[in-house]
Amino acid sequence: MNKLGIIKYQQLQVQIHAHRQGQLNGEGIPLNIARYKKTVSSIAWVQLVLVICYDPFVISLIKIRMNADKDGWAGMSARIVCDASVTPFYSNSFLNPILDCWKIKEVRKAVKDTVKQFCCSSI
Repeated sequence: MNKLGIIKYQQLQVQIHAHRQGQLNGEGIPLNIARYKKTVSSIAWVQLVLVICYDPFVISLIKIRMNADKDGWAGMSARIVCDASVTPFYSNSFLNPILDCWKIKEVRKAVKDTVKQFCCSSI
C-alpha cells in the first residue's frame, strides 16, 4: 500500500471512530461548558498572578531607564525599588504550582498521590 493509500485508510478509521462517538453528522465535538468555564478561570488566575508579580519589576526597570542619566536620590530610589521588586518577580515561580493545585483537580490528585507514595515509601 502506498503512502496515499495509508493516509486515506487512517482518515477512514478516524471518521468511523468519530461517527461511533456521535461526533459527526453535524453534531460536532460536544462542548462541556462547565469545564470550559473552569479552564478559563484557571488561566485567568495564573495570568493575574503573573501580572501582579511581574509589574513592579518591569515598572521599576522602566523607571531606572528614564532616570539613567540622573544621579543622586532619583536614581538610587529607583534601584532600591527594583531590588525590592525582585521578590514578587521570583515569587511567581512559587505561586504557580500552588495555584495549579488549587484550581486544577487533576494536578491536585497527582500531587496527593505523589505525597502519599513518598510518605509510604519512606517508612
